[in-house]
Amino acid sequence: MKNHDEIAALRDENKRLRKIISALMNGYTTIGEANFTTGKVTFWQLGTNLFNNLNIGDALPLWSDFVPLYVKYGVCAEDRDDVIEFLSQEYLRENLKVGERLKREFRNNADVYGEVKIIRIDEDNILMGFTERDQEITERQKKIYFDSLTKVKNRKYYDEQLAEKSLQAIVVADIDRFKSVNDHYGHECGDLVLAKVAEVLNASVRTSDEVVRYGGDEFVLGFTNIDYHALEILMERVRQTIENIRLQDDIPIRLSMSFGVVYGTGIAREMFSEADKCLYEAKVKRNTVVIKYFEHTTKGGFKNE
Repeated sequence: MKNHDEIAALRDENKRLRKIISALMNGYTTIGEANFTTGKVTFWQLGTNLFNNLNIGDALPLWSDFVPLYVKYGVCAEDRDDVIEFLSQEYLRENLKVGERLKREFRNNADVYGEVKIIRIDEDNILMGFTERDQEITERQKKIYFDSLTKVKNRKYYDEQLAEKSLQAIVVADIDRFKSVNDHYGHECGDLVLAKVAEVLNASVRTSDEVVRYGGDEFVLGFTNIDYHALEILMERVRQTIENIRLQDDIPIRLSMSFGVVYGTGIAREMFSEADKCLYEAKVKRNTVVIKYFEHTTKGGFKNE
């Protein structure tokens, strides 16, 4: 049997190793070690929601059991093949030298981002770190996908995230006679108008709906699961609210906005072109809403009802 000093020394060594591992895996909430020869997986720290929900204990018998389990419950379907390849023993043996590290980012089943980090300790052992990076990714996306002036999403968001999504309704709108605002009162006043309009649009829709500054004074609204008559009422209320915006006392501007609306399930980019045609009609009168049905075909197009 080990004496008291030996046990104390082992405990101290264990603490030292844990500190080293934590330093190597700084920012990763779940940390484990795997052995290529035995296939054994030992977890030093369990922290992500995924691992907690799976009720994983301190160890799993084999690496071959762990990888399919993690991928099944922790990775979205589109990214699973890539993560399976990354976590395969063959890939890591071939691409990861002793002392080196590899990282892989992917989308998880909660539709946020996860990340895996692998460090090769020696010929047989690797150190693994897992984390959910939704907060970091959210902050990154705010910088990439949000318009700094209006605080709503931007054209890049539309092009990369919204354009291929299925929607039930899409609205394309712009501010009437906006150029004259800039010409007569300056761009600072124009910026104030854009910010006020965006504030109204954002406050008028649900959190599940989309508000995008498409460019200049043009905005796009995207809706899922909304009733036609509810949409009619909403857009008329938005139109009236824009009409009632008052700026500073020394800026006697009466604002109005025109709206082109298409209702009917379709892909955003296909519906956009039809909503833009509706906007063109609305701009003839200005300060009005034009709504038409969308018939989803290979070419898109209006449905006369």
